[in-house]
Amino acid sequence: MMKNIWSNCWKWGRRFTRRILGFCLILCAVLVSASEGNSVNTDPVKDNSKILNRQNGGKLFIELGWDIPDTSFLRSNYVEMESAAPFDGVIYRLSGKDEEGGIHHTEWAWDKSKWKWEWFIPAVEDLKSCRFQKFHHNFIRFNASPGNLNWDDDEGWSALADKVGIAARVAFQTGSRGIAPDFESYGEKQFCWKPEKGLSFAETCKLARKQGARFMKAIASEYPSAVVMPLWMNSINFQIGELCAGKSPERFLQGAHYGLLPSFIDGMLDAALPEMILVDGCENGYYMNSREEYLAAAHQMRSWNGAAMNLVAPENREKYRRQVQAGFGFYLDMYLNEGGVFYFPPLEGSRLKRLYRNLSAAREAADQYVWVYGEQSRWWPMPPYDGWMESKISETIGKGRPWEEALPGVTRAIEWAKDPQTAARQEISQARGKGTLINLAQNPCFEDCPKESDGKQLEGEVIDVVPPQYIPWQDTGSEGVFSCDFQVGEGSARAAGVARGTLMQRYPVKPGETYYVEAQAMIQGSGAMDIMVRWQKKDYSWVRWHDDKTFVFEPGERMENGENWEYAGGVVKVPEDVDLLIVLLNVNGQTTPQDRCWFDNLGVYKMTDIFPAD
Repeated sequence: MMKNIWSNCWKWGRRFTRRILGFCLILCAVLVSASEGNSVNTDPVKDNSKILNRQNGGKLFIELGWDIPDTSFLRSNYVEMESAAPFDGVIYRLSGKDEEGGIHHTEWAWDKSKWKWEWFIPAVEDLKSCRFQKFHHNFIRFNASPGNLNWDDDEGWSALADKVGIAARVAFQTGSRGIAPDFESYGEKQFCWKPEKGLSFAETCKLARKQGARFMKAIASEYPSAVVMPLWMNSINFQIGELCAGKSPERFLQGAHYGLLPSFIDGMLDAALPEMILVDGCENGYYMNSREEYLAAAHQMRSWNGAAMNLVAPENREKYRRQVQAGFGFYLDMYLNEGGVFYFPPLEGSRLKRLYRNLSAAREAADQYVWVYGEQSRWWPMPPYDGWMESKISETIGKGRPWEEALPGVTRAIEWAKDPQTAARQEISQARGKGTLINLAQNPCFEDCPKESDGKQLEGEVIDVVPPQYIPWQDTGSEGVFSCDFQVGEGSARAAGVARGTLMQRYPVKPGETYYVEAQAMIQGSGAMDIMVRWQKKDYSWVRWHDDKTFVFEPGERMENGENWEYAGGVVKVPEDVDLLIVLLNVNGQTTPQDRCWFDNLGVYKMTDIFPAD
């Protein structure tokens, strides 16, 4: 009895030590990352393939709103901004002051006035002083306002090109990702054809393409690998793009509010360098209310026969396919308002559930960028505004309150939509620390192993019986052995010589539930391992094959005894018409009995209802 007690204490002590060591390694990695983040990253991106954020599948959420900061505000508040908001970057206003004290900024720059670089040096200093830990994907907003340039005014367009060139230089020198043009007509209708100007539509389109090239060339000359993310490109003209399939779009565009924009975009494509990326920000994403709508819009932006491509000049279509991404705008106010056109009702009694569903769909459909826009609430203290803005905000439901106060739980909803793996791991870690974590896995640490079989005592560190609570399977021709191993990992499942096989467990589930599945594994010799989640009906028939999920093991902690454990895990959502979740610990490619792998610490956790009813 005493021996068993000490044996168990030793075993659990070693397991606890292993977890502590793992925690320390993670903590060290975080500290190293933080120390690296203390240096200012002002290097421009030389290769846009490196922009992708691998931690959340390459998808990035960028903030824009009435709380838009300028560089001075960023300098004073970036620490609070990063801690308060679940974003990867912000769209900010670039401002400069002339010799007489006049303010010039990128939200009202689309005219023939001229700027000087010297006016914006303080903005460069502001940005270089920011030690961003999260906001590594920032953009300068550049509005098409007042938008009063005649298309044949080369002097005026040259002045505008100089201004956007200054913005690009600021972005280049401070590590911002690029420029976010907003082509919406807040002033005059720059992209609407005006016959009274004395030019035909065809003549005006030719000039628009010329000026678009001038605009883009100015950016490229200062920032050759810039990301240029207009809040919309040809997505604003989807309906026309669908109408003109196989036809010339000119006669459809003549009366459109943004009928000259496709020609301007063609000019931008003409001048775009190979290292540059353009993103159609698809502001119409504001009004999309299903996964199907977002996927359909992305298809229209990407496809050779899509509505956006129908508006691109034939000679630019290959370049468009290579360098233009599908992005989406997402309007938070739709989930805060109480009615009207700009309103989505709760989903199953929860506003956040609808927000999470739609934002997850936008993330899935986008190539990389989703910009999240809000007006009536804020993520950080409001920058100083004039009386008009204060009056406007006071009339809203949000009334300028923090978003988390106006819509409690919105931060968590965005975090789950942006990166569900990280969000789940954080919540599991918190529950484990509080002692409230419930592991649904049976015999998760492989310590429950029979000591006798057919009346005979089973002895030794490795017992050639399948671990209890697990269902074994091997493919035809695979003649390996699954065992209980007590000398590795203080108790583990071992597979030896398994060409293709698995250990399985079943769990009753309901559609719509969310689970996190994880395990550790170690390999010796040849072979490969992974965790797979599949789905069954009550009669054990396999269903929803296209919703299977596979999680690959990645290097993890090295133990003092030389054991090299790898980790795999991820989030799964139960699809419709499913009764059972099946976890498979898969092993493949073992060719001899000396090829072995071990599994340990299986975890299956049901995530609490992420978005309860309002």
